[in-house]
Amino acid sequence: MINIKRTPKTRPLKSHLIELLIIFTICIIAITIYSTYDYKKLQTSMIEDNNRLYATQLAKNTRQVYETYENICYSVAFNQAIQDYICETDPLKKYDEYQEIQNYLSNTANLDSYITDIAVIGKNGNSIALSGSTDSYEALADSLPSSRFSYQSMGIMTVKYIDSHILAMPVHRLQAGSSYLGAMFLAIDISRFFENGMPENAEYKPSVLFATSSEGELIYGDGKLYDAVLEAGENSESFSLKAGSATYAANHYSLSHLGYDLYVLVDKSQYSARTLQLAGRQLLWMAVILLFSGVLLLRFFHPLISSLNELTQFMKKITEGERKAAKEGITIKQGMFGCLEITNISDAFNEMLRETNRLNYTIFKTYTEMYELEMNNRNTEIAFLRSQINPHFLYNTLTAICGMASAGMTDEIISVTNALSQIFRYSIKGSDLVTVAEELEIVKSYLKIQLTRFEGRFTVRYDMSDDSYACLIPKMIIQPLVENAIVHGLEQSLKKGELLIGAGRNPEYGYLALWIYDTGVGMPSEKLEEIRRALKRSSRTKSGDARKDLLEMDEQNHESIGILNVNTRMTLYFGEEYSLLIDSEENVGTNIQLRIPYHTREESEKEADKNEVI
Repeated sequence: MINIKRTPKTRPLKSHLIELLIIFTICIIAITIYSTYDYKKLQTSMIEDNNRLYATQLAKNTRQVYETYENICYSVAFNQAIQDYICETDPLKKYDEYQEIQNYLSNTANLDSYITDIAVIGKNGNSIALSGSTDSYEALADSLPSSRFSYQSMGIMTVKYIDSHILAMPVHRLQAGSSYLGAMFLAIDISRFFENGMPENAEYKPSVLFATSSEGELIYGDGKLYDAVLEAGENSESFSLKAGSATYAANHYSLSHLGYDLYVLVDKSQYSARTLQLAGRQLLWMAVILLFSGVLLLRFFHPLISSLNELTQFMKKITEGERKAAKEGITIKQGMFGCLEITNISDAFNEMLRETNRLNYTIFKTYTEMYELEMNNRNTEIAFLRSQINPHFLYNTLTAICGMASAGMTDEIISVTNALSQIFRYSIKGSDLVTVAEELEIVKSYLKIQLTRFEGRFTVRYDMSDDSYACLIPKMIIQPLVENAIVHGLEQSLKKGELLIGAGRNPEYGYLALWIYDTGVGMPSEKLEEIRRALKRSSRTKSGDARKDLLEMDEQNHESIGILNVNTRMTLYFGEEYSLLIDSEENVGTNIQLRIPYHTREESEKEADKNEVI
């Protein structure tokens, strides 16, 4: 397989070495100068990019933290216990509620180490603050707009001898009417927040300015630099700023949610001097290394480098998928000065290719068999779980048909029977994955039966985005959740209810959200937590035996067997890409949301065609 030709030398070795030495020296000088210059530009660019990345991350973290503070404000402002306290007029009850609220605010403050104080000011005089004093907040409460969701900044105020950023939100009654009850305030130690955000071992220390664009108030940082930013009047994302004798690379980020601007400035002289130092050091070391390497290359240049380059090109062909090259092996033509080591390497490489082909065939065969076995087990388990349609639904439907027959309701019997037939035909035939539109047609058939049974006890409403209909989901996923909402929510309620079925795509995270909401009896918090724990267990503790797993789920929570069944099937299909969220409030209703990876039939077919080509 190896064919090495040895040709006689036509020129003295000395002349070859002198010629190569001259050419090599010229190349080394040119490469050294160019690479040093290019290295300097690269280092400068990398340092600027790293600082820009740091600034971007700092802005992102700031947004995320203030979104967390907004959630905390919502949680406090709409807490039922707090609303009861600021409305309480009985002194004894108010004292008991004061202790409970104090503990709640303390626990809330412990959620974030930068929170210095939380205060609630009621319009009727009932107030509370972790710092003990509410006098400073009362003036702010008067200037706070009373619109229901006006989360906003109230500027800087000294709390516990700390300059703190004050965030505020009006408190409105949870019940209908949305009456204004007062205001809540959240105090943040802004200085410590930004100091802890600094990288501890960063070579280039930035100066951070955090200011409001609307009022021009400096929240944190160097006031002189901030004045220089205002004088420059620059609002672009990245710009250079001259302040005194220093030139700064500035990055500007707008936090429009709070009306603030974030500036991150780096003194360019810090990294320009460092870059020149690194470039000079690189030039020196490169000259030494290249000089030493040149001496060695004079001896091994032609037989070694050319042969290795040929071997490298052959390897690239293999990595690019040229199977013919891998089967035929490599033949190296070493030219005038042959090298025995190159011959040995090529022989060993060819033998390695042959052995690799044999191993690849064995591994592929074994993997294919294991994959087919795993897919068979998985499909068997999914098919069994899908077949577990609630027999009570069938019994109740047949009983309703009997009742309609005795009443001579022929048209109703035909309609219900056709709907029932469609459901069972759909559940046992066709592909495992269907579109949301196809699944909704069966859900509507199911609801036709239930609306006939319950005779107007509830109404159905759909809220579907246009792009949600084409998403692929496992068959018989929505129906069990709708059945659960009717049986355990709407059927047990004494008032007329509503069932909402909706879906929408989240393009940012690439998933489809499917939700089923009912205005039934809901469930207490203990029952809700029990179901959530059961959902986690149904995803984690799978034995591989679908019947055994289903029995264990039934023993854990009989009333939620439909939800647990759906959760188990979705986990088998999508793994960690899928999630199920459930929320409920007693005497209000229950909401179940599925988050499924968004895929359409067209995308799946394209992916399958691509895999076939590969």
